[in-house]
Amino acid sequence: MTDIVRAAASDVPALAAVLASAYAEDPVWSWLMPHDRDRRLRLLFTAHLAQQVPAGRVWTDPDRTVAAVWAEPGQWKLPASYLLRNAGTLLRAARTQLPRTALRLFALEHRHPADPAHWYVEYIGTHADARGTGRGSRVLGGLLERADADGRPVFLESSNRRNLTFYERHGFAVHEEMTFRSGPPMWSMWRRETGRRPSGSPEREIPGERY
Repeated sequence: MTDIVRAAASDVPALAAVLASAYAEDPVWSWLMPHDRDRRLRLLFTAHLAQQVPAGRVWTDPDRTVAAVWAEPGQWKLPASYLLRNAGTLLRAARTQLPRTALRLFALEHRHPADPAHWYVEYIGTHADARGTGRGSRVLGGLLERADADGRPVFLESSNRRNLTFYERHGFAVHEEMTFRSGPPMWSMWRRETGRRPSGSPEREIPGERY
């Protein structure tokens, strides 16, 4: 997996910028952060990446144009200590949209499946300047190879309808279109069949996934 690099602490600012670019036009993030989105997303992702990088859960490419945040089976739920430690950052990033952001977070946690044990793609995105290069697909493929070796399925939530076909080419299938009391829908997806290679037309680089 020479196209995949495990992110280091020094990569956090660059990868926060990658995810901010990837989610700049995402329907859910646009609803959560209608104004000053780039700065607020960078703030939020900087804090989150700083927590996940030491655990080895952030992968990128050699040019740092892709960022993928994932969790191994049984490790998807953020501990209360994480939420407390990052409460100030969440408040500064969400601002007046904090109630709707918190409600969406809690709703997703409540709907997250406990079984079967699975790998979880929390965020994945490609910088706008690198879309169409296949780099995001290669990083995602590296994670899928690891899940295949473990013999476990992979789960994710898509916050953008136009990314569904990309995931379907990688073996994912829509499990549910999730609607909420307010805000755009999301889609839960499972990849249960291991060892499946991408199929179909040339791959379009995903802007960003999970809100």
